[in-house]
Amino acid sequence: MKGIMRNQITNYIRAGYPGINIISCEEARIEAELKTIAESLGHGLYGWSITQGLVDAKDGHRREALEPLAAIDAIEELPENSLLLLKDFHQFLEEANPVLLRKVKESLRAGKTKGKTLIVLGCRLALPPELQREFAVVEFALPGKAELGNVLDNIAASANLHRPEGEYREFLLDAASGLTSIEAENAFALSVVESGTLRPDILAREKANEVKKGGLLEVYPTAPSLDEIGGLDELKSWLGQRRDAFGKEAHQYGLPAPKGLLIVGIPGTGKSLTAKATATVFNRPLLKLDAGQLFGGLVGQSEANTRSVIATTEAIAP
Repeated sequence: MKGIMRNQITNYIRAGYPGINIISCEEARIEAELKTIAESLGHGLYGWSITQGLVDAKDGHRREALEPLAAIDAIEELPENSLLLLKDFHQFLEEANPVLLRKVKESLRAGKTKGKTLIVLGCRLALPPELQREFAVVEFALPGKAELGNVLDNIAASANLHRPEGEYREFLLDAASGLTSIEAENAFALSVVESGTLRPDILAREKANEVKKGGLLEVYPTAPSLDEIGGLDELKSWLGQRRDAFGKEAHQYGLPAPKGLLIVGIPGTGKSLTAKATATVFNRPLLKLDAGQLFGGLVGQSEANTRSVIATTEAIAP
């Protein structure tokens, strides 16, 4: 996934897109990616924040341009073939200041002819209607197992632990999937502090806490077994037959993964309990989504919540 995102952003820049809006809460990770992209293209990279002003990523030279309008004005002074990363700039665009919006539009138009790309980085999509057609939007996925593996190896090395291998390594990475790089690093470090080693159950506990912060999803740390459910023999048999339909062996064999299951019935007949027990049967994480939490009062908030839920679910998979 990391390579796909990097290639997508690189292609946008090479194609001359003057504006890119990156949706991610991992600021340090995005900065590292953009630095790699800039070096590969021979572009300069500059970062802006309301506290630091304009900073040259190459030598750290800082220019006083703390106001949003000053940041946009500074683009004109940048050399050709430059990338300007604007951190948290979506908050200023949301205010719909007509002067700022006009400045951004004119800067994008001028930058296109000189190879200058304006990159807005924020944790959510917040482009006003006036700029929605001016920016290409890239939703940066949460780190995959390869990136989490690098974080895991760094923590193991710093704690003088053996590099996790084999099935144990997969358990650790499965437990950390769905976390950002910083969250995973913190969870790995906490596991070492609490137990002196790396334990999947501690990682899963911390992941449940992090996911719960968003208020949309919950991760159940434990789930009941089918033995605790009375009746429903046909359903339990169906689940049991598909117990081994996941994993590498099933994939290599060509076995299709089970599709979704809709359980309908009157209250008290075991629907929720069966859903929880299914996670135990399949040995997979159990996520709970309250659909009512998806809906928000602001325009686009419901859609943003849905995208967030899907992205988190895909990252936590399997």
